[in-house]
Amino acid sequence: MDITVLGSGTAIPEKGRGSPGLAVRSGDTLLFLDLGAGSLYRAARFDIDVAGVDGVLLSHLHPDHTGDLVPLLFAFRNPEWPREEPLSIFGPPGLEEFLRSLDAAYGAWIAAEGYYRYEKVLHRGEAPLKGVRLRACPVRHGPPAIAYEISGEGGKRLVYSGDTEYCDELAGFAEEADLLILECSFPEGEERPGHLTPSGAGRIAGKARCRRLLLTHFYPACRGRDLLTPCRRHYDGPITLAEDGMAMRL
Repeated sequence: MDITVLGSGTAIPEKGRGSPGLAVRSGDTLLFLDLGAGSLYRAARFDIDVAGVDGVLLSHLHPDHTGDLVPLLFAFRNPEWPREEPLSIFGPPGLEEFLRSLDAAYGAWIAAEGYYRYEKVLHRGEAPLKGVRLRACPVRHGPPAIAYEISGEGGKRLVYSGDTEYCDELAGFAEEADLLILECSFPEGEERPGHLTPSGAGRIAGKARCRRLLLTHFYPACRGRDLLTPCRRHYDGPITLAEDGMAMRL
């Protein structure tokens, strides 16, 4: 399973950090986990075959996590990018209404033509998707939000949560994951509802006993701050701070 960080920042423009997004490839299956503005450009820049994406997994429906969904659907209308394979879009409760509002706004410009667009609300539970198994559980953010588990070839488990504050359910969901990817929006001492600081991320990772932790989704307030020490008070495994373009393999 290969993971590429498409964006490690937020909606706030910052040099070197784009809006949230991850590309995950397992075998011949390509997934986007959230799709913030600029994700498609960076995916192409990082030599990821955007046209071959099989599924888009949205953690929640805030603009900084969904900004490139319309451009992706619009790109598939271009004669130079004919698509025949199904495209799956997963998300939390409210996904169907969100997609219908986009259809109402853009009409035929984003309608599926020549391929089938499969839409699935995943609040909790599991779903198959072309060679991988998906599971979801709700997390605490404010609007409906979910974490995903992706199990791919070789039995490796990746767990990803978009925006969330500390919750025991997420720690249980991520138990002994090979890689846990968590947001770390704000530095220690600057807690905000619905988001994690390093100690909150460390508490989840420590309780989950995951094998490796990747922190991402950094607001500008994190620049120059010590994010590792507060996290390591609760989690003693390997910790990586995400950067745009970073690649990892499980």
